[in-house]
Order: sequence, then structure tokens, then C-alpha cells
Amino acid sequence: MGGDTDETVTVPDQEPRRRTNPLVLGGILAGLVVGAFFAHWGYGLRNHFFDLMVYRDAMRWWNDGNFLYDFWQPDATQGRLEFTYPPFAAELLRPLGWLTEGQAAALFVLTTLGSLAVTVWLLVRPLADRYAWPRWFTFGVAFVLMTGLEPIRHTFDFGQINAILWLLIVVDLLVLATSGSRFAGVGIGLATAIKLVPGIFILYLLVARRWRAAGVAIGTAVLATGLAAALAPRESWSFWTERVLQGEGVGRLDYAFNQSLMGLLARLAAPGQPNPVVWLALALPLLVFGLWRAGRAAAAGDHVAGLTLAGLTGALVSPVTWGHHIFWFVPAIVVLVAEGFGPPGGAPRARPGPLAYAAVIYVTATVSVVALWTFELGQPGGFAEFALSNWFFWLMLSLLVFLPIRPPVHDHNFPKVVAGGVRRLRAQ
Repeated sequence: MGGDTDETVTVPDQEPRRRTNPLVLGGILAGLVVGAFFAHWGYGLRNHFFDLMVYRDAMRWWNDGNFLYDFWQPDATQGRLEFTYPPFAAELLRPLGWLTEGQAAALFVLTTLGSLAVTVWLLVRPLADRYAWPRWFTFGVAFVLMTGLEPIRHTFDFGQINAILWLLIVVDLLVLATSGSRFAGVGIGLATAIKLVPGIFILYLLVARRWRAAGVAIGTAVLATGLAAALAPRESWSFWTERVLQGEGVGRLDYAFNQSLMGLLARLAAPGQPNPVVWLALALPLLVFGLWRAGRAAAAGDHVAGLTLAGLTGALVSPVTWGHHIFWFVPAIVVLVAEGFGPPGGAPRARPGPLAYAAVIYVTATVSVVALWTFELGQPGGFAEFALSNWFFWLMLSLLVFLPIRPPVHDHNFPKVVAGGVRRLRAQ
């Protein structure tokens, strides 16, 4: 053992990185937190957990022995609003009917903030590691900034269950699927059983050739749906044979905040109805193209871009995509920031194009161009109407085409370091 010589592994020199004082970073983060607090305080709860209270009232109606899908309540903007989620979601939400409004709101706030925090952490941690940024600072800045985006803000303001679905999907695709876990697909299956639109990620698993995970997702969705059918057979039969086909009670298709392809066509056709043949002729190519790009990202190992493209595809082709559904701006911004700072190694060198693209998405989704057109500008007509009333649609469509796909970053020196370490252990 003593006759062996130590081998030194040489790692190529990298440009030294300047370390910022943690106190300075803490001061910057504290300033952002204070600024965001006053911004949110000034904006206020404009919708006062409206959707959450609809869920609660529907569950109280159901707990009182009434038929769940007979529940409805009037709304000045959207008309007749009904409970439109599958029976499995209703079973999960049923305890809301036993809570007071304050208790339901408190439970929602804690669940949403926790789900959003974990989701943002999983998205930005690799970015921090790529450039050796402090994880706590990167996460803190990202979390504070992302709360300003309209999809996040309105999810909180309306009391939507979106954050739980985002968590299930992101954990499934960025943790379980990438680690080869036998449970990969469970999160997507549960999300699909709760709200049908996440089923787009089952298609994504198929185009990504993750056959086992796709099978687990399908099996989980079927099992959850079957469990709900056993617990609520009448509601299940009604939902799957009538409600899901009728699509009623979700609100007006032409309402400005429906930013799907169908929403755009509905606004063009108003006061008439959009032509379903035209929608199908445009939606199918979007679906195929979006899944093709998502599959390319999966093949390249860019899992964040892959889930982003799949989510954008689902949002574009779904008949109803409210503004608070479009969480996929968040991972899109993460991808663009990574592209903007270039490959790791040495000091990051900013590329203005991707960073400007990310800034446009962030600013216009935070200010909410759609809300600006709807409430502040008096709904001007002509080209301005076509551009501004469909702004999130244009952003999603552009991302579907131009979102960069990057191969995973591998430290090519890492195998040499490991090999050198093994040899040194043998020499001792």
C-alpha cells in the first residue's frame, strides 16, 4: 500500500467568482420582501377567496344530503357558476364544508404558501447550483418575485387549488421521474383525477418514453376515480356521462381571462359562439407541435423546459384556461434566466436576448396586460383589442415556439475527481 504514489487530479482553472457578503444579500432580500409586502397590501384581496368559498358552499350543500352537481350560484360577471370538478376532487374538498370561512381561508393560505415554496425551490435550486449562487438567496428572491405574477397572485386571491396541482406535477417530473422512482407518475395521476387538464402530462410522459411512469399515472388516475365512484356513485355517473361532455357552469368562454385558443376564438365570434371545427383544426396542430417540442426537451435532458412546454400546450388547447392557471410562466422564466447567463464555469456572462424575453414575460404578467385592457383602458377596439385582450395567449404561443432547450450540465471533471479519490483511499 505504501508503495503507491498519490495522484493529483487537475481541474481546469476557472475564472474566480466574487463572493458577495451574506449581509449584503440579506439586505437585498429583506428590501424585496418589504417592497413585495406593501405591493400586495396595496393590491389587496380583491376577490376575497371567492372560488374557495364556492368550493366550501358546494361541500356544505353536498354534506346536507343534496346532489352535488345541482349546486350553483349566480355571478354578476360569469353568470351561473357550478361545481365543475370531478368527484375525486369533491371527496378531497369535502372537509371544507365542516369549516368556518375563517378556518377554510387559514387552511388554504398555509397549504398554498407551502406548496408554492416547495415548487419554486425545486425549480430554482439547480439554477443556484449551476452558478454557485447561495441557495437561500436565490430561492428567496425567486419566491418573492414570483408572488407578483398574476397566475400566482390570482390563485391566492381567488382561493384556487392550483398550487397543490403544480406541486404534484413538479415533484413528479423533477424528483420522482428523474430519480427513477417506482412512484413516478403518481403525482400526475392524482392531479389528473382532481382536475382533468393535468392529463396533458400523461401524454408528455409518453412522448418522453417514460412508459412505466405513464402507466403509473394512468393507473393512479383510474384508481382514484374508481375510489370516488365507490364513495359517490350517483355523482360519478352524472359527471362522467353528462357534466364532462356539456362543459357548463365554468363561466363564459369569451371572458377576457380565458386565455386559451378557445377563448381567443370566442372573443372573435362574440356575441356568437366559436366554431368547434375551427377550434379543433387549430388545436390539434398546437397539441402535436407542443408535445413534439416537449419530447425534444425530455430527450435532451432538459426536464424544466419539458414540463414547461407540456404545461403551455395543455393551457393553449384546453377550452378554458383562466389567467390563474398559467403557472408555466414561472418555469419558463427560470429556463430563460439560465439561458441568459450562459453555461456555468467562471463568471456568468449575461446574454441580453433571453433575459429581456424573461423580463417582458415577468413585467407584463405582473402588471397583467389582460387586466389593464379589461379594466383600465376601457377595452379599446381594433388591433389593440386583438393584441392586449389575448396577451397571455401570445406569450404562451411564443414560448411554445422559442423557449430554449438546453442539455443537462455535466461536470466532466467529476468522474476524474472520484477516480482520484478512490485511488488515494486504496493507497492508504
